[in-house]
Amino acid sequence: MSFRLVVGLGNPGREYENTRHNVGFRILDAIVSGESGSFREEKLGPGAWCRLGDIGFLKPLTYMNLSGKAVRVWLDWLKLSPQDLLVIVDDVSLPLGQLRFRGNGSHGGHNGLLSIQTELGTEAYARLRCGIGPLPTDYELRNFVLNRFAAEEQAKVQEMIGAATTAFQCCQLQGIEIAMQGFNSKPKEKSEEKK
Repeated sequence: MSFRLVVGLGNPGREYENTRHNVGFRILDAIVSGESGSFREEKLGPGAWCRLGDIGFLKPLTYMNLSGKAVRVWLDWLKLSPQDLLVIVDDVSLPLGQLRFRGNGSHGGHNGLLSIQTELGTEAYARLRCGIGPLPTDYELRNFVLNRFAAEEQAKVQEMIGAATTAFQCCQLQGIEIAMQGFNSKPKEKSEEKK
């Protein structure tokens, strides 16, 4: 069964564009533009919204910590349940570029997921976690996630966005269990590759 509402998390506004915390927005943009779709802002939520066939794509415009309010409004309006939902989100606990599908689970300290869990009253919704870490020892978490990627990280970020788009397509066509098998493994470092 494919997901009917796909939500990418981030913060609205030019000052937050391309920050680590906005990876969810960027991946959703890549998925939608790859299908020649485009977002329009809606007061409902509020959110940036696009429908492609029977799948809705949503970027909550509530700011990260209130993401759940927009998700709840759209699920209700579309008459969907949390089982129809896939959330694409940044994850500082994963190294940059690593992807991890989960069918359910805790918010793991992520305020956007905490907001969704609070509003929905359940942890039983799927998410695609996208690595933006690790958190340097000399950084506060808030400052780190609201910073932009360094120049030397840009290639890996683009690679992750492409991989996440492919992972989403696999998930929709073959199911989350198959997608987990194909995309949850750690990216191989050059030193680990067979010579």
